[in-house]
Amino acid sequence: MTQQPQNDKKGTFGGILQSLLPIALVAGLARVSVAQDVFSRLSRPVVIWILGVFHVAAADKGNTITVGRLDIPWTGDCAGLNLLVLLLAVAIWLNRHQPFDLGHWMRILGMIPAAVVANVLRVFTLIGYREIYYPAIEPPQLHYFFGLAWLVPFAFLAMPRSPRHVTARIFELIHVAAVIALLAPQTFAPDGLGMTMAVVLSLSHCRLPEGISKLRLLALGVWLLAAAIFAYSGMESFWLPWLVLCPLICNGKWVFSIPGIIITLATHPLFGLLPGASVITWATIAYVVWNQFIILHPSEGIVDEHVDWTWRERSLLVGVSVLFLLPFLSSTILSGKKETWIPPKSAVTKTVPGDGVLLTMPGQTDQIGLLWYNPSGTHRHHTLKICLKYQGVEIEPLAEEPDVYTDGLHWFREFFLQDGKLIPSHLKYVISTLGPGKAPGVHLIYVANKAAMSAKDFDWTVRKMADDLFAMINKEREEVTRTKPQ
Repeated sequence: MTQQPQNDKKGTFGGILQSLLPIALVAGLARVSVAQDVFSRLSRPVVIWILGVFHVAAADKGNTITVGRLDIPWTGDCAGLNLLVLLLAVAIWLNRHQPFDLGHWMRILGMIPAAVVANVLRVFTLIGYREIYYPAIEPPQLHYFFGLAWLVPFAFLAMPRSPRHVTARIFELIHVAAVIALLAPQTFAPDGLGMTMAVVLSLSHCRLPEGISKLRLLALGVWLLAAAIFAYSGMESFWLPWLVLCPLICNGKWVFSIPGIIITLATHPLFGLLPGASVITWATIAYVVWNQFIILHPSEGIVDEHVDWTWRERSLLVGVSVLFLLPFLSSTILSGKKETWIPPKSAVTKTVPGDGVLLTMPGQTDQIGLLWYNPSGTHRHHTLKICLKYQGVEIEPLAEEPDVYTDGLHWFREFFLQDGKLIPSHLKYVISTLGPGKAPGVHLIYVANKAAMSAKDFDWTVRKMADDLFAMINKEREEVTRTKPQ
């Protein structure tokens, strides 16, 4: 190995800026809201034009495009902004050690036309999938996978020249692309900015060594076992830290240091919900940034010699690269039978923020409200406490009625409709949804003003309401089954 000379800008404002700017830009780009903008006007006409060339009937209807029998939603994601942001973030990260010369900016700005082409290809992949599996639509994880599948080939264009072996650089590119693609849709979790910074700082300690030690192979076995557990149990919130902690690339000494442990924990989307976690995360981020990027001011540092990887090592890297796709594909690969829950026809429904429905049943008292939440893809529902914390509402359970929660002004109680059952608690719901292919079901939340009734009366009333709702749904299902032609 050869030691590179230290950057002569060490400690200067320019040197500090060159170290911190990529961190800030990647973290900021990962949190850019997906919205329709001028980029939509670039990719939408291209898609319509190409379809016309192949004599496929297509019509632009604003928020959707109609392709034959398909209605494809034209969200900000389909407009290509998300893919553009991801490509820019990956390009900036790959070039973070390069001088700010013309070549640097050419590689980064070259991602804009690349994103147009990549997004057009992604949209056609989406159309092809929906046509083949009509009338089914892809789950969110598979939707993100289509973006990643076209992100990686175009990200190669942003790779700078380096004396390092191309095998190591390609492996690192696929890893960082998978991490950023998985991070982007989760950046608005509680303390999402802290989580984003934690992920980017963790990536700064990821580097494939020239040669794989037996210790890394042992750790790889544990990592694979964790993947099997997460996939089987449906614990999808653990995929992001799992990706970051790939033992072939992460720095074990850093991971097991006190700052490393805290930063790694902060890469979990729900870590920010723990009391005091946000303060600890940001204090650690400040320490790491000050110590690593201002005082030490790293440059490329050690440059590995050009080492020829054996076919066994290359096969291992290819296999692990394929495993980076697990967070995007596991729920689709292990999907079981579909489960559909529909509110009773007699219910009055009103859409509420957060993909929920306010349900009013015939004869329902106006003192109690009922919220019906369908799942987000194959993601298991969170507890009532976590769901409300996402909306800025803090609740605590009552000692005398542990299934009833309060924020000081209201009573709350949750139920779940899953696997043909009415489930009265989140613990029983988690047990029911363990295993591959289990449908996440529906989350029911009842709420009432605290002044309207006692907690005991509220609990008794909503239990009966939930039983009546479940019975009504089953009755309508049986009627549909009886009238359905054989």
